[in-house]
Amino acid sequence: MGIKLSLILGGLLVLTIASSAWYIDYQADQISTLKGNQIVLETQIEEQNASIDRYLEQQKAQEQQLNQLEQEKRQAMENVNRLRKTFSNLDLDESALANPTDLQARINKGSARVMTELEKITNPEQFNAQSNTN
Repeated sequence: MGIKLSLILGGLLVLTIASSAWYIDYQADQISTLKGNQIVLETQIEEQNASIDRYLEQQKAQEQQLNQLEQEKRQAMENVNRLRKTFSNLDLDESALANPTDLQARINKGSARVMTELEKITNPEQFNAQSNTN
């Protein structure tokens, strides 16, 4: 009975050692898989942080453009109000009858200036030129 008991206990010991070795190997595989996943996640986080930084820079640039456009709009409204005030004080009928060629020359000159400004502010490449120089 002593030999059978020692064989049974020896078999259980070998089985315990074999299962422990298998479990340790399994845990090592799990650790290496988790380390690989961690590296992938860290890389993804870095890429997302870079993407967020680029997005914030674009937002800042758009905000600056909007502020610039708002300032230009404000200046244009001031000019419109100034011109309205000027034209409200003028009597064009009297000026046209007194000196029609002078009035026509002034209107042509003003129209040319307005067209130049209109072409300038409606140029679709105006923002591309600013972003290329920055």
